[in-house]
Amino acid sequence: MFDEWAAASGLDGEHEPPHRLPPTEVETSPPLILDLKAAGIRSVIWATGFLPDYSWLEVPVLDRKGLIRHDGGVVAQPGLYLMGMQFLRRRKSALIDGAGDDARDLSDHLAAYLNGDIARAV
Repeated sequence: MFDEWAAASGLDGEHEPPHRLPPTEVETSPPLILDLKAAGIRSVIWATGFLPDYSWLEVPVLDRKGLIRHDGGVVAQPGLYLMGMQFLRRRKSALIDGAGDDARDLSDHLAAYLNGDIARAV
């Protein structure tokens, strides 16, 4: 839709198309374990205790503390959702194990929104 508008407005050739990275290739049988010693890995850095910084986000969705206002990951900006936040929908939301459950909930919301079922999406 945007491409048609840009072409009709004569803006099509003003900017280069965005650089697209090639699709990520996943091995057919990826390794499920890693021998750190054999791989030469001697250190693991686990970064915790950092505060999020959304100052780069140019949408009016931040609260007075600079955090994104949301309801279970659904932001009051169409098409903007959150994942991986502390207690997003459940206690384990910020953990890898919690991402799947949150993703299912948010994808149900997104599907309802895209299907025009606004009452279920809100």
